[in-house]
Amino acid sequence: MQSTMALVLALAFGVSQAVAQNTNQSAAFNLVISSANKTLDGSFLGACHEGAAFEGLCPGPANATAEYNQYAFNYTASETPDPVLGITGQLTWVLQSANIKLSSPLSITANLVSNVAVPLFVPSSSSTYIGFDKDDKLFIPQYYDDTVTPPKADSKQIQRWYVCTTQDAYLYSTLAWVIGAHAPENPSCQKVDVKRVFV
Repeated sequence: MQSTMALVLALAFGVSQAVAQNTNQSAAFNLVISSANKTLDGSFLGACHEGAAFEGLCPGPANATAEYNQYAFNYTASETPDPVLGITGQLTWVLQSANIKLSSPLSITANLVSNVAVPLFVPSSSSTYIGFDKDDKLFIPQYYDDTVTPPKADSKQIQRWYVCTTQDAYLYSTLAWVIGAHAPENPSCQKVDVKRVFV
């Protein structure tokens, strides 16, 4: 427990600086899955433990007021919205205990031996920028298209969200991101959309 607290406190300064750069914060919202799979459809994504101060996103029952189901969107007040992407920023979740309340941004780190990556809330100074489309669906912004030579500027809202059985620290059914425009290598993956619903 002491090592967990030491990690959290050591990272708190870096996170506070990162969040300070994104001075606007939305109201709290839930992340709700849309899927052709009726078992997944309508599930809420909740923060699930993946290690010391690390949380994944696991589908579960609807509980709009539960702390583990509530998120915020942090963005800069001075940003000029991209005509295609709108405003992008950080998806954040608050890690709380008896002594701390720490905003953790979402990061997606590539797994170099798979095209399936697990998004994690990490108390860190870096994050993966995201946005929400006109229907409040979660996307990751593309700024350049490297499927052509030379790569060219090309803003797009990319939605490659799946729910897969993954193993980061624990074996869970989690939200995952598929890297590139190919089918996921993990055979458990099921395509989903992720929608923001304000509390």
